[in-house]
Amino acid sequence: MQRSSGTTAYSPCGVPGRVRTAGSPRVLVVCTLDMMAWVLLRPYWQTLLQAGCEVHLACSRTTYVELLAREGLTVHEVPLRRRLNPLVNLPALWLLYRLMRRYKYALVNTHSPVAAAVARLAAWVSGVRLVVYTVHGFHFHEDMPRVFRKLFITIEWLLGKVTRHFLFVSEEDQATALREGIAPNAEATTVISNGIDLDSFPSKLSCEAEGLATRARLGIPPTARVVVIVARIVKEKGYREFLEMATAISSSRTDVFFLVVGDALPSDHGRIGHQFRTGVKMAGLESRFRFTGFTPCVSEYLRAADIFVLPSYREGFPRSVLEAMASGLPVVATMIRGCREAVVDGVTGLLVPPRDSRALTCAVASLLDNPDAARRMGAAGRLRAVRLYDQRLMQHRIITAFERLLGWSEVRTGRSKAMGSNAAATNATCED
Repeated sequence: MQRSSGTTAYSPCGVPGRVRTAGSPRVLVVCTLDMMAWVLLRPYWQTLLQAGCEVHLACSRTTYVELLAREGLTVHEVPLRRRLNPLVNLPALWLLYRLMRRYKYALVNTHSPVAAAVARLAAWVSGVRLVVYTVHGFHFHEDMPRVFRKLFITIEWLLGKVTRHFLFVSEEDQATALREGIAPNAEATTVISNGIDLDSFPSKLSCEAEGLATRARLGIPPTARVVVIVARIVKEKGYREFLEMATAISSSRTDVFFLVVGDALPSDHGRIGHQFRTGVKMAGLESRFRFTGFTPCVSEYLRAADIFVLPSYREGFPRSVLEAMASGLPVVATMIRGCREAVVDGVTGLLVPPRDSRALTCAVASLLDNPDAARRMGAAGRLRAVRLYDQRLMQHRIITAFERLLGWSEVRTGRSKAMGSNAAATNATCED
């Protein structure tokens, strides 16, 4: 650990098998939290490390800094906040400016809307001209009041002027960026799609014993039906509708249990964990609900489930849906950005309007009443995940885009090694 440009920097411990030569590209990855870097962004920075790059990470600290440093990153603590108030992030802007001036990064790669905005401003002021924004979902969406939506589009349009290239996990976001002029042209964009480690999320049919063991540990009967949600416990994830659905389903069935995988971060807006648990208690459903909190064992809980539900109001491209599909679960999700791109309605799952608990209840009930159809949808979802959302495909697209931007020889020679790695992506509970 050392002090650097006003930040606390954690230098990488020796990582065998990764050899960097003099002149290796130095890349700065910026995101809000070290938790996001560890849980969601591992495929990004592991690909760059395996390609021979020197990778620095700037983020706020929770509990993952030492783990990230142990993997080979130089981590700089920067007090980035997820709040939209620009004054709150002025200290982070200053520290990022100093970091960029000191280390003269070849490329700055930004993630998450607020952190990306602050980092791109710092890059512009400090003279870094090669900035790549990985868009995991724009802050604006179709249900937002028109004046606020226009405001956020304008902000993204302005920031797009200092962004060399955009990486999109969603084709719909790429189309939106081009339509609104946020990205200047298609050549400045690459759709990398989202990706998961398929080996970490095998089909539940191939590991039924493990699923039954997880049920036994949770006190769920082996013959029960289990409906699972994997998401932070915040308002916009649709927990109100989830509880209303659970209440309606439980009024007519005694064999259905509900599994909540996730919690809320201190920085989250709309935290409703206490309110939700109180609602479960008031509905008399405490015996039917199981709560895991944040966990690195999401795949274990998916193997113990029968139906996956995500009734969000807003998403980028939810990895939790892909993990459920890879696990062979039928998905019930809302007809919003990201979800409607991942889920084929009537084939791999069912799509319902957001904020509509009645439609959500009908969809879940139909799958509970038709287990053969549910199994067919789960199998189709697994095939779709294997064909489109293998993490290695995403890594290949990332490396190809970066190589095209910089022409790195290190990337070119390291590509086969990077593409052969299967970076673990074990938790989807802190998506932005």
